[in-house]
Amino acid sequence: MKRVIKDNYKFILGVIFGLIISISTVYAVDTYIESNKVAYTNHNKSNVEEAIDELYERSGVHKNKWIDPELNGADPILKAPLIPVEIKPNGDVYYASLNSEWYNYGEKRWANAIILVDSPSNANYKVGDHIIEDDIESYFVWIPRYQYKIWDMGQYTTLIEAETLTNQNYETSLIRAFNKPRIIDIKFGSVTNAPKMTESEATVNKYYTHPAFTLGNKDLNGIWVGKFESRYSETNNVLIKPNIIPTANKTAKAIFDIGYNYERNLDSHMMKNTEWGAVAYLSHSQYGIGTEIRKNNSSEYKTGSVMALIYDFDVDEYADSSETLPWNTDIGYLASTTGNISGVYDMNGGGSEIVAGCIENAVGKSEFNISELEQYMNNGYIDRYNSNSGKTTFNYRILGDATGELGEFYNYWTGAGKFARSGWYANFALFVFPEYPWFHRGGGPAQGIITGQFYFGSTPGQGGNTFRVSLAINNN
Repeated sequence: MKRVIKDNYKFILGVIFGLIISISTVYAVDTYIESNKVAYTNHNKSNVEEAIDELYERSGVHKNKWIDPELNGADPILKAPLIPVEIKPNGDVYYASLNSEWYNYGEKRWANAIILVDSPSNANYKVGDHIIEDDIESYFVWIPRYQYKIWDMGQYTTLIEAETLTNQNYETSLIRAFNKPRIIDIKFGSVTNAPKMTESEATVNKYYTHPAFTLGNKDLNGIWVGKFESRYSETNNVLIKPNIIPTANKTAKAIFDIGYNYERNLDSHMMKNTEWGAVAYLSHSQYGIGTEIRKNNSSEYKTGSVMALIYDFDVDEYADSSETLPWNTDIGYLASTTGNISGVYDMNGGGSEIVAGCIENAVGKSEFNISELEQYMNNGYIDRYNSNSGKTTFNYRILGDATGELGEFYNYWTGAGKFARSGWYANFALFVFPEYPWFHRGGGPAQGIITGQFYFGSTPGQGGNTFRVSLAINNN
């Protein structure tokens, strides 16, 4: 037994010594290259240097790993099978070098990553390679951990009944009179650099750690969220891509299971209501588009689509295909949370998305049972809402979920009908209640101007809504 232990020690010491020699050699060669670099037109690296950079990338040892100073330590966390990518304005995807500036939140360029299909045409993509669309299974966008300055505690319980619009003078309509959005003040920071504040400590004008960056007992430096709405089939697994028709016929329980089982290694799960709120708030900050994103008006809910024209009135109407553009166009960028191709799409219109946020002890038609619901609420995978919730109990919001904080709330008629609306772009505002205990977000393509990233409504959870997947990779 002693001999075995002694031999094991020798083996371990040998491995460590070998790693030291390998890394030292890499650095020595790199130093030599720096002093003997050959300059090429539009190309500043020799072939040998590129090979060394690839060695760094593949070994996980990054000599000059890009760190965004704006994020204060909340930089993207990558773990296989995620691949960092840069997406060109035309939608082409390239394998990003971690040693280059592949994201910059101060410039509203959010970090993107992909997961390849099980059998890609190229199993050995490397840094700098163009990754073809058919080889991509899913796209994700990094939402860094942040604190936001509270502007309203969201303690609203009623709707303000407003006068009826009786004319077509939309320039002076109630919609504009009640429109009171604001740029949300955000500070990024890692778990270490931005300790969590509890809701009991939260007050107006204080910076509050967004709850999306806590999953059960795990504090996160950020989350990866699906860049588009999702499609699922038994043969294709989960697809999160542009130009696909998302799944909209599953119960809340079926969707939860799909998200939870997608990539357990990455702690995948059905997007939570608070996670939707985190993306919506970041979109309306100094780091995002700063306004309402353009609607996906595809009658088929095709992902990444965008309305070509702005209808400056409140009507229920689809636009035909000639008035719908794809995500990788100048107009298409306006349907992104950043106003460019790096952001999150389909948060206005498309298929109104069911999210993991529910009244406790009220399963609706979701196919959950009470014990399952309680288990996942306790583990942090489903946001828990007060059992006394009703259609206007906005005070039961979770700070950061983009519901109650959007008040005051109004009820008025326009050409499209009478709706409860928030003061943010007249977006629809209906809290969960026992018969409809699940939240859905974003709205549908034919719901006029009440749709948007600040839209929230309720559903029994039996199907009819699209969905999105998030990843909560551990910081270790």
